[in-house]
Amino acid sequence: MTYKLDLYIGSDNGTGRIRRDYLDRVVEWADKNFPNGYTLLKGRGYYEGNQEDSLVLSVLADYDFDVREQVAELKQRLDQNHIIVTKHAVEREFI
Repeated sequence: MTYKLDLYIGSDNGTGRIRRDYLDRVVEWADKNFPNGYTLLKGRGYYEGNQEDSLVLSVLADYDFDVREQVAELKQRLDQNHIIVTKHAVEREFI
């Protein structure tokens, strides 16, 4: 079974932007926690009527994993109120 984990990360609460130092903190955390790889997408998020820069970090793994403690560390590192985490069992095929 393959699992897909998505983390929805909002921008810096003070600026509503994702600047280089903020992105560097996310990448440093992701490199440490997902050394086999991940995908990081930058976009525009909408939450409670407000828009901001946002990131979606996606990971595929051959095992189920619990990242609550690691995400709590990232949340604190970024001074975020919330980071949304979704996890799905998926089929994966290399073509």
